[in-house]
Amino acid sequence: MTDGLRREIFEVVEDLKRYVDGGVPVGEPPPEGEPSFEEVSREKFTSLASSKPKGRMLSVDASFYPLLSGNYWRVGVSRCAYVVVEVQAGRPIVVDEGFEDHVFGVVCPPARRLYEIWSRLRRFESELALQALKSLNLGERDFCLLDGAAYFGGAKNFLLDLYEEAKRRRVRMVTIPKRSLRLLDGQGRDLLASLSLTGERLCRDGSLRETWIYYPVRVGRVRGLRLYAKVSAVKLSPSSSRVFRCDFVDYMVEGESVVQAASELAYLSRDARCDGYPAPLYLAHRWTHIPEPKLIEYEEEVYRSLEEKGLLEELLREAEAASFRRVLLGLSHDYQLGEEIVDY
Repeated sequence: MTDGLRREIFEVVEDLKRYVDGGVPVGEPPPEGEPSFEEVSREKFTSLASSKPKGRMLSVDASFYPLLSGNYWRVGVSRCAYVVVEVQAGRPIVVDEGFEDHVFGVVCPPARRLYEIWSRLRRFESELALQALKSLNLGERDFCLLDGAAYFGGAKNFLLDLYEEAKRRRVRMVTIPKRSLRLLDGQGRDLLASLSLTGERLCRDGSLRETWIYYPVRVGRVRGLRLYAKVSAVKLSPSSSRVFRCDFVDYMVEGESVVQAASELAYLSRDARCDGYPAPLYLAHRWTHIPEPKLIEYEEEVYRSLEEKGLLEELLREAEAASFRRVLLGLSHDYQLGEEIVDY
């Protein structure tokens, strides 16, 4: 185990000691915002012809596995991974990849817990992406792809330093959440599903290709979060009906740059494993998987460190009170439940 992970586990133990001694800290509520309603307009659909990327595609993603959970605190491990893809002889090739693991804890009311975990993952992803931008010397022909919406600045979002470095280098930064909860059509239904159905009808009558971009999408403000992008919806694979929200950072939305960038993403979204999701992001997501023997190693180290501080018995009693659902499912470890991550 690295010195960095040992320091992180030490911080986890200190946070939980403060919880045992003083209870749950009072914090601000998670961000709130009204859903964004979009009247679907045929005029906003533009056909995409896939175009071979000329540069490299850096993609970053992070996972989270709970290791020990109470109702008012959680300890877990994240694996943050990156993949660099380059098209060579017409084929996408992975030219670089790697990951970092982080053990951390959150102590907060249950309603805020997922948001706190999400915030930590954003920081890990930002730091790894920023490091890769510099070490790989990415430039204006290259992409930086992130999983999530394009909110930057402060501990709650992707780091503003990452946005500023990408802007300085003119790297084409695009963020694509795996799902988007706030985008609704004019009747209050899921906007991405409505766009998929409308796009299919337009495709059948010959007025739209099987891959397309819907741009722009109006997005309402979310308290505490600042959007540094223009929002679109994209269908990137002719063999998949799946539509994704796709945010293009504000400095790259000039002229035809959005359509061109989406066309290059479409070139790398035809892999059947990805179901219309860009292959570089899919590969980064695959890299975030932590094998069970490694999870057990982290779990045992957290237990040992808490026992040394005399905290384990009390925290295990709280974990027992919070774990009955896991018991009913016949699971032995918290990481077997997984963790849903909130996005905005």
